[in-house]
Amino acid sequence: MIRSGPRVSVGLPVYNGERFLPDTLDSLLAQTFEDFELILADNASTDATADICRRYAARDSRVRYVRNESNIGVYRNCNRVFGLCRGEYFKLACADDLCHPELLSRCVEVLDAGPSVVATYAKTRFIGHDGQYLSLSDPGWHLMSDSPWERMRYVISSGHWVNVFFGLARSTDLAHTRLFPLYPGGDCRLLGELCLRGRFFEIPEYLFFRRIHANASSQNRDVDWQSQFFKGRRGCVELPYWHICLDHCETILCSDLGARHKASCLGVIVNRMVAGRRELVGELFTAWKCLCTMTRLKDTMTRLIAGMASEN
Repeated sequence: MIRSGPRVSVGLPVYNGERFLPDTLDSLLAQTFEDFELILADNASTDATADICRRYAARDSRVRYVRNESNIGVYRNCNRVFGLCRGEYFKLACADDLCHPELLSRCVEVLDAGPSVVATYAKTRFIGHDGQYLSLSDPGWHLMSDSPWERMRYVISSGHWVNVFFGLARSTDLAHTRLFPLYPGGDCRLLGELCLRGRFFEIPEYLFFRRIHANASSQNRDVDWQSQFFKGRRGCVELPYWHICLDHCETILCSDLGARHKASCLGVIVNRMVAGRRELVGELFTAWKCLCTMTRLKDTMTRLIAGMASEN
């Protein structure tokens, strides 16, 4: 992919982010590394998000504002904002997190110095709605092994925060992936595809601050809420555990790994499925209940329509 423009593109998909968005934008625009564009992709927000975005775009020429006509879900919006970027390096940003002024500068230094590194990020501190530090920790994704299959095995078996996306990744490598799928936890699929293309480097300083609050996606497990958040509409049946396992299988089988290393990685997936068999069965049971509900609804509507027709 040939790109012309700033060295770095920062993509910020947002939906109803008025509460924390100004602080987030201020922290991004205060970066000591200034050769970047900031693309704000508004997912048809209904609060003051649009006004905030337009105000910052009018104030700073590096800010570009686009708005979706309807809510297309968070991951489609993430993929859209990447498609709009022009930079050699890409950073994903959320509307409620904060960045140290040196974050972009340090990440650019790492990628410039190490061609085998496809993504770099800084250590993360978690903050609450009031900005105070929380007692959460993140094992991180410092995957510097020269063996792609070893990196992939780690991605498959790990289930912690994916803060690696909030650093920088090479746009050319992202363009060779399937990007984000449309199910909860699908960012791990992208993580798997990226780790096969190169190493991940964790900057040892705390330069990223991830906000945890009641409306954060990581704090909501309601099925309808997740359906609205990830796909832009309620009522979708989600099978995230099944999806990620099958997607990892596809990533491995389509990769350049040798047969022995493919088998090793597939074995990790089997172990994960065995360990998570309750979740797998639970997802199938939930899907079956939804199907039964839809069948009963269809039967009821059919009888209702037939009754109305016979009366006429």
